[in-house]
Formats: sequence, C-alpha cells, structure tokens
Amino acid sequence: MAILACGYILVYFSEHLFWAHAKPDDTWLGWILTWLIYSLTSYIFLSAIALFRLRSFWELFLAGAIFGWLTEGIIVQTVYEELPLSISFTGLAWHALISVCMGWYALRRAIQKSLWRTAWLSVLIGLVYGFWAITWWVESDGMMLTPTADFFQFSFVATLFAILAYWLYDRSMPAGWQPSKWGLITAITILILYFLIITVPLVPLAAVILPLLLAPVLIPLNRNRNAVLSGSMLDAAPQPHPIWHYLPLLLIPFVALAFYTLAYALEIKLRTNIVIYVLTTPPGFVLWIMGVVKLWRRKPVPEMDTA
Repeated sequence: MAILACGYILVYFSEHLFWAHAKPDDTWLGWILTWLIYSLTSYIFLSAIALFRLRSFWELFLAGAIFGWLTEGIIVQTVYEELPLSISFTGLAWHALISVCMGWYALRRAIQKSLWRTAWLSVLIGLVYGFWAITWWVESDGMMLTPTADFFQFSFVATLFAILAYWLYDRSMPAGWQPSKWGLITAITILILYFLIITVPLVPLAAVILPLLLAPVLIPLNRNRNAVLSGSMLDAAPQPHPIWHYLPLLLIPFVALAFYTLAYALEIKLRTNIVIYVLTTPPGFVLWIMGVVKLWRRKPVPEMDTA
C-alpha cells in the first residue's frame, strides 16, 4: 500500500500537475496504468534510499535522478529528444526537483510538522501550478485552452486522490523499510526487458546514453553505502494523522484556480513554461553534479577488526 501511495504522490506531481488538464485521449484505465508504472519506478526510488542509506538532500536528489531517468528514459523517451538539455528537463528539473524533493519530501515533511507549514507550502505549489498551467494555451495553439470549471474539476479530483495517497503512505510505510530481494529483482527485470524490447528499438542511442547517466550516480551512491554504517531517511515511520490534517493540500487547486481564472479573464497568453524551464533546468544539472561530487568525496568507513 505504501508503494502504491508513493506511486500516486509522484504521478500527481509528475503527470497531473504537469499536464494540468484531462487530454482528449485520457481514460481512467490509462490513468490507472500510469499510476502502476509510477509505482514500479517509485519502488526503485524507495529501494535506492534504503539500500544506499540515503539521508541528506543531496543523496535524495540523486535517488530522484534515478527515478526521473528511469521514467523519462525507459517508459517514455524524452531524455533523448533535445540533448543535452533534455537530460535535466524533465528527469532532473521536474521529476527529481519538483516531484521527489518538493512533493515526496518537503510537502510530506510539512504535513508531519504542522497544518500551517502544509498550508503555506500548498499555496506556493498552487501558484506555481497555476502559472505553469496557462502555458498550454500557447503551446498547443489554443487547443488546450481548458475552461476554468474543467481545469478546477481535474485539479480538485487529482488532489483529493493525492490527499488519500499521503494519508495512506503515512499509515502504511513501516520504519526501516527494506525491499525484498526478489521484489527488487523482479522490478529491475521488468524495466530492463521494457528497455531492451521497446525503448532501444525506438531510440537506439538510449542503449548508450542511459547507462552513461546512471553509472555516475549509482557509483557514488554505492560509495555512500560504504561510508554510512546503517540507516536512511526511511528509518523513522511517518506519524499517521487524521484525514482532516491533510486538507490544507486542497489549497493547491484553489490557489491554482484563482491564478488560472485571472489569466483566463484577462486573456493572458504567455509561454510560462519557458520561465519554469529556465528556473529549473540549470539547477537540475548543478544539483546533479554537486550531489555526485559530495558523495564521491566521502571516505568509506574502515572495516572493524573483529579478530
């Protein structure tokens, strides 16, 4: 249940907030399949935190990079579309920075701390969400100029499911969770088969690029495992709260609606995606490099002599 809840939290930030509307070809079955796929990559993400004993922001960002590149480099192939900038956007700039660091970590932590922190962070997310959402009016030549009522319906329902996901995650994620050996083997095998059967035939260059991206991250993460005796940020089980404690998250669609409605009424048409792109793509590269360097500088813990 915790894996599925984590999968929805990440699909909420990675897909629902990104697209900001129901596309013409969207179906409930399609959304469920997307959620299950994200749950698979979420399992790898959480496994990386547990197995590599990740505790800090830098380490978390690198785990988010793995999640982002597996999603965008295997399931879909956007990593290879506009190299080298596509290395960061969306794998690092959106998945790692926004979905993982903001959605999975910062917002969950705010929920654990207080209603006030949850509220102000939700307002911030709602403002960014509304600002991003209006870019589809321009990007799609007006084909995705979603009426305000439809925009709010989509955002509100998606957020209700997100509230349920956060609530379930906090109630079901055990302290010190570790992936099972066969569960991890199965998940990795599924991704490898998908990569070889679907991704590589579509984009042959992926066979070279994806390993070159993952190796420089996995090696320092493994080095971190040898530098830390035990434990990770999954050691402490989340504190379960009553469902009403998560209701400030509803500020996300309401604040986004306020911005969206104002822009709609004033007929403001701006490529706001360029602003988000410029603000997040360079930091994606910088945080990736800094994370790798910081972990690489850590010295392994010397083995104790038990003789």
